[in-house]
Amino acid sequence: MTDNEPKWDYTTKEGNFAAGAAVVGGNLLLLIIYILYRTVPSVHHFIVGR
Repeated sequence: MTDNEPKWDYTTKEGNFAAGAAVVGGNLLLLIIYILYRTVPSVHHFIVGR
C-alpha cells in the first residue's frame, strides 16, 4: 500500500473481538429463548401475552 492510498480499515483486534462476542452472545440468547418458548408453557404464555 502506498502512502497516497486512503486508510479505510480502522478496526482493531479488540473491536473485532467485542463485535464477535456480541453477535455470538445474541445468538445464544435467542436460541435459549426459542428453546424455552417451545418447551416451557409459562414462557410461551409470557411471550404471546395470553
